Amino acid sequence: MIIGLYVLFAVVVGILGIYLLTHRHGFLGISAQHAKQPALWFGWLFTIDAISLLISTFLTKGAALPGGLFVIVATLLTTVLAIVVVRLLFK
Repeated sequence: MIIGLYVLFAVVVGILGIYLLTHRHGFLGISAQHAKQPALWFGWLFTIDAISLLISTFLTKGAALPGGLFVIVATLLTTVLAIVVVRLLFK
C-alpha cells in the first residue's frame, strides 16, 4: 500500500514539474518575464524529486525512511514555490 502512495505522489510531483518546465512563458497569471527562472528551477527540482522517489521506492521496496525523505523534500519545495508565486503575484 505504501508503494502505491509513493508512486501516486511521485506522479503528482512529476506532473507538477513537467507543467512548470513546459509553461515557463507565463504560468498561474504571472508574466513570462517574472516566471522564467522560478518555473525553470522548480520544474527541474520537482522532476528530479519525482524520479528519485520512484527509484527509491522500487529499490527499497517501499521502505518508509528513503521515500519519506523525498516526500518531505517535495512538500518543502511546494511551500517555497507557493511563497515565490505569492511574492511575484503581489509585487
